[in-house]
Amino acid sequence: MNPILSVVVPSYNVEQYLNKALDSYSDVRLNDRVQIIVVNDGSVDRTQEIAESYAARFPHIFEVVNKENGGHGSAVNAGIRNARGKYFRIIDGDDWVNTENFVTLIDYLESADADIIVDNKREVNMVSGDSVYFGKPSSVIADKVYAFTDVCLDENITPNIMIHTMSIKTSLLKYNAVTLLEGIFYVDIEFILKSTVLAKTIEFCDLEVYQYLVGNVNQSVNYKNYVKRFEHHKKVTRELIRFYSSFNDSNPVLNQYLFRRVCLLINTHMNIALIYDDDRKQGLVRAKEFRTYLKSVNIDLYKATQKRYLLTLMLHYLGVDYEKLNKIMRR
Repeated sequence: MNPILSVVVPSYNVEQYLNKALDSYSDVRLNDRVQIIVVNDGSVDRTQEIAESYAARFPHIFEVVNKENGGHGSAVNAGIRNARGKYFRIIDGDDWVNTENFVTLIDYLESADADIIVDNKREVNMVSGDSVYFGKPSSVIADKVYAFTDVCLDENITPNIMIHTMSIKTSLLKYNAVTLLEGIFYVDIEFILKSTVLAKTIEFCDLEVYQYLVGNVNQSVNYKNYVKRFEHHKKVTRELIRFYSSFNDSNPVLNQYLFRRVCLLINTHMNIALIYDDDRKQGLVRAKEFRTYLKSVNIDLYKATQKRYLLTLMLHYLGVDYEKLNKIMRR
C-alpha cells in the first residue's frame, strides 16, 4: 500500500537541527503510513550520516535521497519525483512537527478527499524559545470542504495557505509536472502558486502541526539576505510573471487569485531594491531596470503595481530603510 502522506525534508548542512526534526516523525504509529523523504542536498557536514541512521532504524518511515547541491527547489523536485503518498508536503530540515498532532493529521488525511488540506503552524524563536501560534482563520469552518475559488480571493484566508501548512494531492503535482527553479532561494512562493491553482477543493483542519524555527540570521527571509540574494528573488519573480502571463484557465477567479499574488511578489521585490538595500544607488538602478522589464512583458501587472512602486520610490528618496519602515508599519 502507498503511504498516506509523503513529506520531503530538504536538508543542507542541518546537522545541528536534523535529529530534533527526524525524532518528531519517529513514531511506530506512522510505520508505512508516511514517507519521509530526507533529501540531502550536497551537505558537507553530518547531515547524510544522521539521515541514513534514521532510515536504518525506521525503514518503514524514512528514505534518504543523496544528491549534488542544487538548492531548495532542486530538493523539492527530487521529493516530488520520489513521492508515493496520497498527499505531499514540504517540511525543512531545521523544522519539525508536533508528533501527536502529526499522527492525528495522518488519520485525517486518510479519509480526506479535498485537493488541499490546510492545517496550522507555530513559529518558535531559536534564541528566546518564545513561540507564536498561527491558527485557522476565524471565517472558515474546520473540516468543511470548500471550492478553492470560493476562498482564494479572501485576504483573511490566503495568508494561511502557505508552504508550512499545506498538504496537496501528489497526483496533481505529478500529472501537471510541477517543477521549481533550481539553484536559488525563494521558491516557496513558486511552489504555492504553481500548485494551488491546480486545486478544485480545499479543507481546513484545525491542528497545530508545523513547528517553524525563526530568528536564524542565515534564513532567506532575513532582510539582509534578501538584498544579498536579490538576483535569486528576481529570478523567482520573473518566473511567476511568466507563469501568470501564460496561465490560460477559463475561470476568472483563479486568474484574479494568481494576479493578486504575483502583484504582492512584485511589491516585495521593489521593497528589497528600494528600502532594504543600504546601497541606495544600486537599489534604485535595480528597481528601474525591473520596472522597464515588467512594462515590456506584462503591462497589466505593470499598471497594477505602479501606484505602490511610486510610493516605495518616494520612501526611498526620503531615506526610509528597513528599520524605519518597520516602525512606520507598527504605528
